[in-house]
Amino acid sequence: MKKQTLCVIFGGKSSEYEVSLASVYSVLSHIDREKYELVRLGITKDGEWYIFEGEDGEILNDTWHRGSVVPVAIDMSTGNLLALDRGIYAIHIDIFLPLLHGEYGEDGRVQGLLDTVGARYIGCDSFSSHLCMDKGLTKKIARELGIAVAEARVVRRGQDCRGILDKLTYPVFIKPCMAGSSVGACKADNREMAEQGIERAFKYCSCALIEEYIRGREIELAVMEKDGGLIVTRAGEIGYRGEFYDYDTKYRSKDVEYIIPAKIDEKTEKYLRECAKKLFYSLGCRDLCRVDFFLTDGGEVIFNEVNTMPGFTESSMFPMLMRDMGYSMGEIIDSLVKNAIVKF
Repeated sequence: MKKQTLCVIFGGKSSEYEVSLASVYSVLSHIDREKYELVRLGITKDGEWYIFEGEDGEILNDTWHRGSVVPVAIDMSTGNLLALDRGIYAIHIDIFLPLLHGEYGEDGRVQGLLDTVGARYIGCDSFSSHLCMDKGLTKKIARELGIAVAEARVVRRGQDCRGILDKLTYPVFIKPCMAGSSVGACKADNREMAEQGIERAFKYCSCALIEEYIRGREIELAVMEKDGGLIVTRAGEIGYRGEFYDYDTKYRSKDVEYIIPAKIDEKTEKYLRECAKKLFYSLGCRDLCRVDFFLTDGGEVIFNEVNTMPGFTESSMFPMLMRDMGYSMGEIIDSLVKNAIVKF
């Protein structure tokens, strides 16, 4: 049986570039290479596209782009790759796996390119990716579905925010509307800190989300399509010592505890899974996502966000939650490839 050619895309012009490198290294470490012809397509921070031909370890330590690489473009007629080295030649790709996190990858831009050329790929389409990346819009949809969300206001670059800041009840959380992994997020205890937080958020996108402070536990669920159905995992909980689960805590702190399954009652667990499933379909998700909630001390479930291409690192919740359901990393990849090929 002919092997499927799987092109794994990593890196990107994103504030989460390093997370993508860790994700792809983890996937490459577990994938069954007897099943796939692997093509590793790296995107530098400057947006240069290369086929990488070196050792996987060079990806993890971010030296891949200094080694054995071939400039590449996408054939707009066929969706295949065009290697631009020693003459142009085509590389047929059966399916793409864009392991890209954050802007210029998870926000629908790369997915839009793949849609335009008719390429098959794993993950949400361009519209759903963009929708889920926009925290303000996803919260509005969640509210329409009857799922509780934190009170929030969206402000845009150039907008006069003085009236909004005067009426806030502090503390508040401020984050970019279009960024993941808590990049650019901060807690503001007063107006001055809020002004600084908004300016910080504007470094990542043109709009900022000002959100009421929710004191609660971080609860996450993984969702994956398989054989025409939907797997919704048990809930997992993230414990940490910091004030909130920011980027440094996620990826650099050793004071993080992953509790799978989360210590919650059966009724709450059932409701969380129902909400995750409802959000997956209502937001137009495809193949996989991770859905994040807060659980307050009073037992109230508050929706936080949907991550359409969750991390695949060794400390990422999506693969850990799927492992709790009995799926190895290799089995997750096999299922995602099969599902995407059937859908396309």
